[in-house]
Amino acid sequence: MTGRLRLALVAGLATALTSSSLLPLVDAGGWIAQGLGAILLVALVGEGARRIRVPRPVVGLTQIAALVPYLLLVCVPDASGPIPTPSSIDAFVDLLRVGGQDIREFTAPAPASPGIIAILLLVMGGMAVLVDLIAVTYAQAAPAGLPLLALYSVPAALSRSGLGWAIFLIAALAYVLLLLAEGRERLLRWGRPLTPPPAGHPTMRQYRPPARGGGRIGVAALAVAVVVPALIPLSANRLIDKNDNGPKSRRLTTINPVVKLSDELNRAENTELMRYRTNAATPGSIYLRLSSLDRFDGRSWQPSERPLTDVPREFPKPAGLDPAVRSTEVTTRVEADDNYKQLSLPMPYPATQVQVKGTWRYEAEGRLLLADNKQDTRGLGWTVTSLDVEPTPAQLKAAPPPPPSLAPYVALPLPPDMVDRVRRQALKIGGNGTSYDRARNLEEWFARSSQFRYDTKVPQGNGASALENFLEQKVGYCEQFSSAMAVMARTLGIPARVAVGFIPGTLQTDLTYKVSSHDAHAWPELYFSGAGWIRFEPTPSRGNSPSYAQQDVAPVLPSASPDSAGELPTKQPQASPGATPSASASAAPVTAAGSSNGPWLSGRTLLIGTGIALVVLLAAAPMLTRGRVRGRRLAALSRNAAAQGSAPEPGDRAGPVLGGWAEVLDTARDLGHPAPGAETPRQAVERLLGVLSDRAASDTDDTKAEPVVVDAAVLAAREALPRVALATERLLYAQTPPTPQPGLGEDVRAVRKGLLARTGRGRRLRATLLPSSLRRRGRPSLAERRYALTDRLRRRRGDGPGPAPKPADVG
Repeated sequence: MTGRLRLALVAGLATALTSSSLLPLVDAGGWIAQGLGAILLVALVGEGARRIRVPRPVVGLTQIAALVPYLLLVCVPDASGPIPTPSSIDAFVDLLRVGGQDIREFTAPAPASPGIIAILLLVMGGMAVLVDLIAVTYAQAAPAGLPLLALYSVPAALSRSGLGWAIFLIAALAYVLLLLAEGRERLLRWGRPLTPPPAGHPTMRQYRPPARGGGRIGVAALAVAVVVPALIPLSANRLIDKNDNGPKSRRLTTINPVVKLSDELNRAENTELMRYRTNAATPGSIYLRLSSLDRFDGRSWQPSERPLTDVPREFPKPAGLDPAVRSTEVTTRVEADDNYKQLSLPMPYPATQVQVKGTWRYEAEGRLLLADNKQDTRGLGWTVTSLDVEPTPAQLKAAPPPPPSLAPYVALPLPPDMVDRVRRQALKIGGNGTSYDRARNLEEWFARSSQFRYDTKVPQGNGASALENFLEQKVGYCEQFSSAMAVMARTLGIPARVAVGFIPGTLQTDLTYKVSSHDAHAWPELYFSGAGWIRFEPTPSRGNSPSYAQQDVAPVLPSASPDSAGELPTKQPQASPGATPSASASAAPVTAAGSSNGPWLSGRTLLIGTGIALVVLLAAAPMLTRGRVRGRRLAALSRNAAAQGSAPEPGDRAGPVLGGWAEVLDTARDLGHPAPGAETPRQAVERLLGVLSDRAASDTDDTKAEPVVVDAAVLAAREALPRVALATERLLYAQTPPTPQPGLGEDVRAVRKGLLARTGRGRRLRATLLPSSLRRRGRPSLAERRYALTDRLRRRRGDGPGPAPKPADVG
């Protein structure tokens, strides 16, 4: 077994071991054998391609070309055969689409549906190609750890309880094995390693094989990585921290609920989570709040890490709330279902007092209660006293500017050009009124202008690109609506954040409200001095707009941009406060996963496009490789004109001078003039001068060539060729290093130009597209084999060596 084959198998083994991190994502593991087959196929095909000297960029394409039929045969055997067809590609794409829906529907461990298995096999095969390409084809084992890390990190993030130290140890050992195999293969290139002398040898007692020392370092590092975290009292959701509130104060990181909104809203089963009873004058205005997302990093909204304290008997006065603003005290009793597990206590905002059993911690900025010491909401009941804040439009219009302490709630770490575009659109929609007028116009534009459509079947995300896509396509659900309004409000200087929780729910016959999984929701909260943080509702057909936003409505400016199609969708009905949210949501038109015009990428288009791309890349690979070799040699001659000619150029072991001579011989070989074995530079000069002296008979088809240009090029080549050969002989045979010749690069170019001038168009085209010099030296071309046979026959007859093969002799 060669060292490179061993490295390829180790790279496949590393991918296979790291793929074990995918096992906890599904409830069955039989599919892993099919994934191992894909990895083995990639390793063997890659090694075969490298053995026949396929250019390195093409090795990965060859592996992909072999992987695709395998995946089709395994995943869609009924629609696939030995050769991919448009129907099999369509079936596989549909299977991936169904798998994506299954991933959004289920949480880990998900059922091993055919779609999810197809996605897992595609991930394993793709990672195998990437790792093999980096570690084996390009001989860079260390960077190959990046795709292995990605393969481990994704399931580690999706798994609820983490992957555990055993899977981490397996994945890390896989990377160490890959590094050791690559180091061993590099050492073997230098020759056979020396064996240690017998025990007791006085001068070699400190002998230690490099691979053994590296292995010990890797194992020691893994031991530290596994043992040290086990000794530190940390968990996935808790970090020990100190602050001024005493030793019991801790800092917790909560799970961002936004990432689960699409799962809950698209889930087929609408599961009851809790029920509540309230004495509010308008019960339909009770929003149960879970989290406050106040940190926008340009990609997503996240909750900030803030200090936690013991739950106070009475919460502090809400920030920014003025006594002149009307507020009514409301009491709400909530009973959670036995199967509803949540680490944040759902409460109306702003809560002033909470009566709850168990261990909870208080976060003052968001006025949240977070679970501590394995506490959760399953089967729990709690009573919340909160304020129903009802500012008037006049009070909100007269609100003074926000205090400087709220500057983080206005920050937008986005590209300046994007911020300018969003601000211009926000000014266009919000108008030139007060901050309240602008906020009202934004809400009106989103919720009631009939330009936007509520649909949960859209890609999840709330980052920069997702924001611009949403504002252009105008289709989304609460996550996109709340994020877009919060960002646009920040561009107008209004402090904004996103809250996550539940809309009021469904009124029952016993005057309680039932909150289900489909009632999950996100909404923006904007800050106005005097009223504090108040809620807005930009999502059409979801929830209800607060009273202060329903009065004194400023009209939406008619200059608002229409949607991309030029036609406005039908207006969505506004849900009444006591209506069932799921029913009102179902009244909105919901689009299927694909567009109405069919899938954007059909199997036939994908197959044809992939085939054309492979053909073009395969056809251009020899030309690009040959051009790269030529450019490197000529650049080395230019850069080393003032250096020693025998100094090796990085990437070209022969050095600049020998690289230039090799370029002359390779050019001649490409054009149909291969060199016979054991030819000296002087013999090569005589042979090539013969080629440059008279046009070959097979090249007379190029009758339209201009004689003046051809003669000038040939003359320059005949003068330059001896100089290149002389520089090569001096380098090879002189006792002292020769003085470099500054014009050697120009001489090589002149020889190449002259040889091209003595060759017909067809031969030049063939030399460009299929250069013979890229073939393996141990396997001569047909012309070289024909020349060798003719030469042996002539020597047996005593006629002397035969002439060099003509261009017409090239097979």
